[in-house]
Amino acid sequence: MMSLEIWLEKYLEISKIMGYDIARDRDATRMLACILRDKRIKPPLNKLRDLFCGKNVIIFGAGPSLDDALDSLVLKVPDFHRRASLIAADGASQALIERSIIPHVVVTDLDGDIKSIMHSALKGSVIVVHAHGDNMDKIFRYVEELASVTDLIIGTTQVEPVEPLQNFGGFTDGDRAVFMASNYGAKRIILVGMDFGQMVGRRSKPWLRYDTIAWGDKLKKLEIAYNLISWIATLFNLKIYTLSKNAPPNVKRIHFEDLDDLLRCNL
Repeated sequence: MMSLEIWLEKYLEISKIMGYDIARDRDATRMLACILRDKRIKPPLNKLRDLFCGKNVIIFGAGPSLDDALDSLVLKVPDFHRRASLIAADGASQALIERSIIPHVVVTDLDGDIKSIMHSALKGSVIVVHAHGDNMDKIFRYVEELASVTDLIIGTTQVEPVEPLQNFGGFTDGDRAVFMASNYGAKRIILVGMDFGQMVGRRSKPWLRYDTIAWGDKLKKLEIAYNLISWIATLFNLKIYTLSKNAPPNVKRIHFEDLDDLLRCNL
């Protein structure tokens, strides 16, 4: 489990790289906490433990390889969604839902496809909503609507948590999903559509119609996510695998045929 003290030291480094005002993160944290308390939402942490502890976990990122990888998974390992716990990082939920696959968990800072997140909530997904200094407008617009359709909501922050929020560690939706699965003792973590390259997948933002070249801040975020996944893999000797070509250090690249074998060693 990532200690809060260690994570806060790491986030201080990240905030300096990104030029963030941590005070705004704290404002967003209090805002989300207030809404969830007002709605009497209690974080379903036991459900996360049941989903992840000792289980194989597949995390879907919204990178350029996501759609092709999903099509290959459906073709080569058609029952993968019944043999592992599935986490969608924000916009990746849209690609899963289009294939009639409901993720067990959606990790989001609310800048992905909101319709897909709401649909997942209605179908029983746990929605892990992240607060940071740049999404207070989205917290204000969408969290009450989410709370009207589900009580399976967990609020998270990247700074000091305010009850009922959690801080599992992690910065972007994808690497935060890795930290969360690790926190609850995942047996193996398999990354799909987490590419860490120079391109941003079209599923990343609702306004993107095509994959596009990563802009300045997005490039920094991709590099930070890449480094964070390598860091946590090393720190806790995690078994993390990826189906993408660009594997962070201490993350093993596998092929679709390997995934079938890995999932045989599941529940």
